Amino acid sequence: MLKSLERALVLLFVACVAIPAQSAGPQRIVKVYAQGDSSRLADFIEECKHEFPNHGLELQIVPFDGGFDYNIVVAQESSASGAAAAVVALDPKGRFVASVVRSGRLSGKGALNAAAKELAKKLAVLAPQ
Repeated sequence: MLKSLERALVLLFVACVAIPAQSAGPQRIVKVYAQGDSSRLADFIEECKHEFPNHGLELQIVPFDGGFDYNIVVAQESSASGAAAAVVALDPKGRFVASVVRSGRLSGKGALNAAAKELAKKLAVLAPQ
């Protein structure tokens, strides 16, 4: 009996870890214009496309004149002490909406991935319904 209970708990744990947390209901489309000084901007966008659905959002990249919800500005730096990334989200009128800073990562890509995850959480709360 104990073995089957242990097995059931292990299976439950694996299922919870393997399946990303999806929000119930339809995905809200978030139109984003993304810019930055990092050569890893494309990596950041890909991580956002992966992470946003976990928070009920569908990321749509649009041109500057494409009627965006958020203008996302990305900066990333690496040094001997580690990598850091800063992301700022502005509304269409250029007003501050949210920011994320992640540092102490082993790589620039790692810092941007961590920033994308946190940005998805913040925009999920702020995104238009």
